[in-house]
Amino acid sequence: MFLKRSALHMRSTHPEIEIDRGRCIVCGACCAVCPSEALIIEGMTLRVYPERCRPCGQAALVCPTGALTCPDEE
Repeated sequence: MFLKRSALHMRSTHPEIEIDRGRCIVCGACCAVCPSEALIIEGMTLRVYPERCRPCGQAALVCPTGALTCPDEE
């Protein structure tokens, strides 16, 4: 069985950061700048550890595809 891309859950929301999985290319730029190491690539998936996050907005600033947003920015 195949699902259309639109049928898949494409957003991961945490109180500190939202990831648009349809835009994330798992490049690691966000992980490289995160001072609290709250963003980690596991396999081919970006994972957020919300308990570590100190919402500084740096990850969203460096994301080349705009896949990351902080709720405060909207």
